[in-house]
Amino acid sequence: MKKLFKITAEIEVAKENGRTLPIQTGYRPGFNFIDQKQTSGSIDLLDRADLKPGDKSIVEISFVSNELLGDIMVGTVFKFFEGPIEIGSGKVIHVIGWVKNPNWE
Repeated sequence: MKKLFKITAEIEVAKENGRTLPIQTGYRPGFNFIDQKQTSGSIDLLDRADLKPGDKSIVEISFVSNELLGDIMVGTVFKFFEGPIEIGSGKVIHVIGWVKNPNWE
């Protein structure tokens, strides 16, 4: 994958649903932008080493495809999951778009 689709979002990790450990950069939950459809993405924390349940933070999220993101724009709300369990929510604050994958040599 030569390019990644990126957004900046404010997310909150829910305290409910059994999540007890913080998330860190590289965390790859399932994201739901369109009802009943999940896509995978990778979270990059921008201002801290980890994000504990109950905390909010501004993050960058990278996707290999934008097919399941719908009509994504500033203000779009979404949820993220571990399998079928909802573990957080977020709101898009900036659509960066397609960028070169830094891991591509």
